Amino acid sequence: MRESLVFNYTDPTLLAAVTSAFVHFEFGHLITNVGLYVLLIPVLYVLCVLSGRQQQFRVFAFTTFVAFPPVLSYLNLAIARSSVTFGASGVIMVFAGYLPLAVSEYLDTNFDIGPVSVFAPTLFFASLGFIAVLSLQSVLLQNPTVLLGTAGLVLAAVLSTVLYGLSVYDQTDNAWTKIKSAMRATGYTDLLLLTVLLLFVVPIIAFPASPQVDSGVLNLYEHFLGYALGFMTPYIARTQFPGLY
Repeated sequence: MRESLVFNYTDPTLLAAVTSAFVHFEFGHLITNVGLYVLLIPVLYVLCVLSGRQQQFRVFAFTTFVAFPPVLSYLNLAIARSSVTFGASGVIMVFAGYLPLAVSEYLDTNFDIGPVSVFAPTLFFASLGFIAVLSLQSVLLQNPTVLLGTAGLVLAAVLSTVLYGLSVYDQTDNAWTKIKSAMRATGYTDLLLLTVLLLFVVPIIAFPASPQVDSGVLNLYEHFLGYALGFMTPYIARTQFPGLY
């Protein structure tokens, strides 16, 4: 039954595009995804509550569960290959991509560290640079000839981070004083450190040095798409639909 619900690239169906995100064949695969979900959701929710963005979180979570499974499945068809995809890791990475925006809104609301429109992209591009470096390991193992292209992605992410970082520096008064104040706040420091830890730990798990696993290959392409869309979707929506978010 589970085999009939996976998304087959050579014979795609809408039903399989939705159900494949909830199919797991190995206990370890399921536990990893559930574990990441259990870590991410409470942190995201608390960040949104402390920022007064509960409605944004609810809309984002609903959209993620309803829209992203089929979207991510069909985006896999952009790379022609005879294979299948299954598992919730792509959806989990959508939630991970929401972290840079959620923590930026939290810092702006509680400590006046922002603005969100600049600080959130800075965190996103910084994490994207880290992901690019992690991906470089697996790319070199699989195909060393694409080193130049991957190195270009790393450089672009670094330059983007520097650009947005300079904007943050120019637009934020007494940035270091505000950051120190945030670090001294009881309870808030723990939440901030946990968020930063997740920003590093989740990519390390999602983009290992070797994507080979017993049952096949980790879908790094879908992991990257999920992370990128998980940031871009709410970031754009909050500016275009302020009443909804």
